[in-house]
Amino acid sequence: MQPETSEAATNLEQLLQMGIRTAKEGNPQAAKLMFERVLATNNQDERAWLWLASIAKTENNDEEQQRYLETVLRINPKNAVAQKALAVIEQTRAKGQSRSLTFGLFVVVLLVVLVVGALLLAALLSRG
Repeated sequence: MQPETSEAATNLEQLLQMGIRTAKEGNPQAAKLMFERVLATNNQDERAWLWLASIAKTENNDEEQQRYLETVLRINPKNAVAQKALAVIEQTRAKGQSRSLTFGLFVVVLLVVLVVGALLLAALLSRG
C-alpha cells in the first residue's frame, strides 16, 4: 500500500506544480480547477489554498481571498504569508471605511452650509 500512497502524493504534487505554472502563465481559471482537485484529495494543502487566495486577489475578490487565507491559518496558525495578506486586507478595508466616513462628513457639512445659506437668503428676501 505504501507505493500507492507515495504515487498519489507525487501525482498531487505534480498537479499542484502544474496549477502554479498555469496561474503564472495567466490562466487563473484553469489553475483554480487544478488547485481545487488537489484540495479534493488533501484539503490541508496550504500551498493550494494560498494559490487560490492569490487568484482571488488578482480577481479583486477580497471576500474569497480572505476566506482562503483564513483556511490556511486554520491549518497552520503560524503561516506568515497568510497572516501578512490578511493584515493587508484589513488595512485596505480600514482605509476604505475611513474615506467613506470622511466623505460622509463632508456631505453633511455641505448640506448644513447650504441649508443655513438658504435660510439666510430667505430671511434677506423677506425683509426686502
